[in-house]
Amino acid sequence: MGLPRVTGAALVERYFLEPYRFIAPFRSTFWVRLSRGMILRNLRKKQSIVRFACTGREHFRASLDAKAGILVTPNHSRWPDPMVVGTILSQQFDEYPYYVASYHLFRKSKFTRWMLNRLGGYSIYREGADREAIRATSQLLADGERPVVLFPEGTWFRQNDRVGPLQEGLSLITRQAARLSDRPVVIHPVAVKYWLLEDIAEPILARLTSIERQIGWNPQSSLDVVERIAKLGGALLALKELEFLGQAQPGDLDARINALTLSQVERLERHHMGRAFDGWALERIRRLRQHLTRLLLEKASDADTTRAIKRDLGDLLFCENLSAQSLAYVRERPSQERLSETIQRIEESLTDAAEKPVGRMGVTMRFGPAIDVRTFRPPESADRKGGDALVAHLRQTMQALLDQQLADGPPPEWGCPLIGSPRPPRSNDPVDGQPEG
Repeated sequence: MGLPRVTGAALVERYFLEPYRFIAPFRSTFWVRLSRGMILRNLRKKQSIVRFACTGREHFRASLDAKAGILVTPNHSRWPDPMVVGTILSQQFDEYPYYVASYHLFRKSKFTRWMLNRLGGYSIYREGADREAIRATSQLLADGERPVVLFPEGTWFRQNDRVGPLQEGLSLITRQAARLSDRPVVIHPVAVKYWLLEDIAEPILARLTSIERQIGWNPQSSLDVVERIAKLGGALLALKELEFLGQAQPGDLDARINALTLSQVERLERHHMGRAFDGWALERIRRLRQHLTRLLLEKASDADTTRAIKRDLGDLLFCENLSAQSLAYVRERPSQERLSETIQRIEESLTDAAEKPVGRMGVTMRFGPAIDVRTFRPPESADRKGGDALVAHLRQTMQALLDQQLADGPPPEWGCPLIGSPRPPRSNDPVDGQPEG
């Protein structure tokens, strides 16, 4: 279980003192077609993603043949997911989708902004009701020109085998599109699942050793790898408990994670909004973030106040990341994939740097049957506490697709080593992955 932002500066600046300006879709496919090989090379060289497979193609093909407005909704566990989805859509269907992308990604540099836009990305302001993004997405779906990819979790959930809570804005977008056009408007649930193509037992143990040494520990090599992760996660969590609560807390690690997350969300709610709210932690975090980003713009001329608001926004990012961590998730299935992603999250926590691949990976993508938006009636105001039935159905379907991927396993021809937890090294094993001298 990673503990975000124990040290390190922010990987990407996420909040700005300048007003948001919508970045509209770039309608030509010239640049994305030209960049197809470059994107594939980037996935292979930088992310070690070298194999691709797709199932459920007939569902997506039927929607293309019907000239439907198509919203593709994949789960989001790794930051290269948009490139992976785009690569598979271009390889399998010669389709080049639009992507709804968080505004802060366009602020990294002028070149990044230009390139993301030419590759199909357009902005959405996650911290508010972005009417321009909603209107643009609805119109793209109504026109049916190209599929639109939207990650409904709204951010990385960081657990590849689980779907996080979905944001309900997609329901508004698709229903608005259905009103604008007589064509079918559908949502295609998609499961994206990563598989390791090689035995990474030794790299996992070497990277655990490296992390332990970073925090001043001797390598805990006598422990099983899952217990090693549990001990390391508990130590990092205790540091944040000391910071926020004054002392490390007893009990089960997942219960401590939940308690720390909720305590900090409630603290910030009471400080900035006058009371605590009910609901899922991520829902409350999003509400707070919207409030604080509006306040940040209002107080842009006050340096001390903006510094304090940015600090609180940083604490909210910590809470968002922490809420996606779970030792139970690792214990449930200590596969190479779950172990490696957990270690990557710990490394991200310590450095706030982009994840470093542990080994070569393949990715499978499964399409589910199209969900016709018009078959779900909008929730009445009296129903809203129960949530939107369309969003609930979408999440259940995405999770079922992921579960099926897990049950089926990777394509047999990939030869993936379907092994579990790496063994602890023997006393005469080399450490840090170095050969014996």
